[in-house]
Amino acid sequence: MRSLPALVRKAAGDAGFDLTLGSDGEWTRLGVSGLDARVWVLPMDRGAVLALDWATAGAEFPASGWAPVPLPPGAARAVRFKTPEELYDGLRRVRVLFARRPPRPEQEFEKRVRAVSTTEAEAVVRQRIGQDLFREMLMDYWGGRCAITGLDVPELLRASHAKPWKDATDAERLDVYNGVLLAVHLDALFDRGLMTFDDDGTVRFSPALTPATRAIIVGDQPLRLPRIADGHRPYLAYHRTRIFRAKGGH
Repeated sequence: MRSLPALVRKAAGDAGFDLTLGSDGEWTRLGVSGLDARVWVLPMDRGAVLALDWATAGAEFPASGWAPVPLPPGAARAVRFKTPEELYDGLRRVRVLFARRPPRPEQEFEKRVRAVSTTEAEAVVRQRIGQDLFREMLMDYWGGRCAITGLDVPELLRASHAKPWKDATDAERLDVYNGVLLAVHLDALFDRGLMTFDDDGTVRFSPALTPATRAIIVGDQPLRLPRIADGHRPYLAYHRTRIFRAKGGH
C-alpha cells in the first residue's frame, strides 16, 4: 500500500481520521475509531482527492466540486481539495457528519433525557437537552467559530435553527444542517426573521430593519456565509419563506 504524503496524512489525522483501512488501487481507505464509516484519499499535487459515499457527498459538497477521476469500489463521488488546509476542513466536516449521522443524534438525545430527573416537565427537559446537543453539533461542524464573522468565543455563539424547534420533527431538530453557528447579534436577527440567507450564502436583511439600525448592529459591509452545503438548502428555503420578514413593519 502506497503511503500518504506527510501533509496529507497530517491533515487526515488532525481531522480525526485515525485509522488506515487498506487501499483500493491508488486510493487509501481511512476511517475513524468507533465509527462504521470510511473515505478514500488520493494524493494530487499539494492536496488530495476525497472519495465519499453518496449520502455524505450529496449533502455536503456542491456538484461543481467533483473531480473527474475513476472512483474506488463503494464510492459515489469525489471532490478535490487543492491544499492540505482545504483537505483538513473537508475531512473535519465529513468526520462530524459520520459521528452525527442518524440515528446517533436521536440515540444520544434519548440517553440524555433518561438521565434527567423526572421532577422536571418532560417537554421542557427534552427541549433543553435537544438544544444543548444541537449546539454541540454545530460547534463541532463549524469549528467553534461564527459561520459569518469567525468569532471564536463560545459564550458569544449561538446555535440558530433555520426551521424552529416547535415546527420541526425530532430528526430535523437534531440535523446538523438545520442551522448555523452565529454570533449572538446575528443569531438574534436570524431567529426573529430579520436576516436570512440566499442559496449562494448572501445575507439578506428584512425591510423591517432600518438602514440606520442595521448599520449600528452589523455595519455597512456585505455579509455572507463562506459555504452552504446542499443539506442546508431545504432548511434555509423554509426560513426564507416561513420565518423571514420579507416586508417591513412589526
